[in-house]
Amino acid sequence: MPEFAEVHAHVQWLQPRLSGFPIDRFTVSSRQHFKHLDGDSEAVARAFFEGNTIHSVSQRGKQIVFHTARGLVLSHLMFKGRWSLEGDHFTSHYHHHVKPPTSKSRTITLEGAEGTLGFYSPEYKAHIDVYPDVDDAAAVDALSKLGPDVLVTDLSDEAFPEAWSLEAFQAKAARSKQAIKPFLLDQKKQAGLGNMYVCESLYDAGVDPKRPANSLSAEECAQIHAAAVAIVQKAIDAELDYTEVLRIYKRATDPDGAAVQVISVGGRDSYWVPGKQR
Repeated sequence: MPEFAEVHAHVQWLQPRLSGFPIDRFTVSSRQHFKHLDGDSEAVARAFFEGNTIHSVSQRGKQIVFHTARGLVLSHLMFKGRWSLEGDHFTSHYHHHVKPPTSKSRTITLEGAEGTLGFYSPEYKAHIDVYPDVDDAAAVDALSKLGPDVLVTDLSDEAFPEAWSLEAFQAKAARSKQAIKPFLLDQKKQAGLGNMYVCESLYDAGVDPKRPANSLSAEECAQIHAAAVAIVQKAIDAELDYTEVLRIYKRATDPDGAAVQVISVGGRDSYWVPGKQR
């Protein structure tokens, strides 16, 4: 699933292309969208989109937010989803976004004088929702109930200006018996971290992914927090060049040649190096 850095790359691509983007026609071909709307959701979405204008694009955790003249659009990419423009397709180093999307995976089409914007969901899990007449992202439960973003960048939604802090992390960890791996994956505690970067962060911090969160010392908490922030920033700076970023995730050995093991923690594959993580 795209994590904070992957979504950031997508928003960075979208923002200059969609600022002032007019929408004349709307088409939807899947029922996976607009599930929070009551009644005829397609009719509500059509009335929302047609004649509307996208003003700006921002990020909140793993979600993309469109600010429009008529309210907000939220999109969660899940695993393979993406927005893309015909003739100017979004691609990235993220393995599900390397190749341009196929037309058969397009589930939403927004057409206007400046081009055709499509939302592509090959596995039919990525989804979007609209919030008519809502201008403040903080008023949307799907966003406000998330923890603070692991980073705040110039593309972060202005409704959530506070980044994930060490103090907040330590306070929540001290109250939790949950293993640190699923603790860090909980988007209500901190938003944007996923399996890949959590594995790398715990490796950098030298912490066993099975350790209860409340067993961590203040120093260990500081090391995990610093490692998580650093790895996400490094991925952004490297433009998702994973050869520069990943050391153990889906690797057989770490850079020193130590064997990487894979275990299940909290129902997720966890890559770690037992001799270095305690």
